[in-house]
Amino acid sequence: MSISLTVRNLHAGYGQASVIEGIDFDAAAGEIVAVVGANGAGKTTLLNTIAGVNPAREGTIRLGDLDITRMAAHELPARGLALVPEGGRLFPFMTVRENLEMGGFSQRGSARFSEMLDEVMELFPILRQRQKQWAGSLSGGERQMCAIARAVMGQPQLIMLDEPSVGLSPKLVHQVFELVRELARKKGLTIVLVEQNVSEALGVSDRAYVLDHGAIVRSAPSSELSGDPAIQSAYMGL
Repeated sequence: MSISLTVRNLHAGYGQASVIEGIDFDAAAGEIVAVVGANGAGKTTLLNTIAGVNPAREGTIRLGDLDITRMAAHELPARGLALVPEGGRLFPFMTVRENLEMGGFSQRGSARFSEMLDEVMELFPILRQRQKQWAGSLSGGERQMCAIARAVMGQPQLIMLDEPSVGLSPKLVHQVFELVRELARKKGLTIVLVEQNVSEALGVSDRAYVLDHGAIVRSAPSSELSGDPAIQSAYMGL
């Protein structure tokens, strides 16, 4: 099950600094939407503001028909929104299985809980093999998969991923993005992807927004943007 996300005239920042200004942003139910741009463009601030980590100064954020603009971060998972922050932020001295169980904590003890674990292990077979290992002992790619799997355990309708390719080899980057595609297809999730690896992000997403100095400067189907010489030159090294 998926849900739509609608952002209108969003302003946010830190202290006296304004980071994003007047952003309009949409993700339709079941869509993969990428937000791309240079380092420091405001991509992480955008996700953190949607997720309630950083308060919005102005504007509205709607998850389906629900206004979540003033909701705290801890309230949003129950509303169907999950954020996977950059680096995943696993509990390193807990096992892989224990990390996954933390993701589904609200369902723990229910008849559905073991089924949820099995479903996640099926989506992420490497985690079944690693389930008794400390999460801190995983490779970079495995840690990223574990972080995404932990978010899936919460039964979200929309997952936001912040820079999932950071620190990964090109082969692992491709595997992670293939996994993102599989999640959207098999689980029917809406996915918002913030990424500096513009080529991979455009390859996996349906639509994309280009963020520059806190403002949306371009939005279009991803296939259109990936073929744009200006985008290729500015962000893809072509």
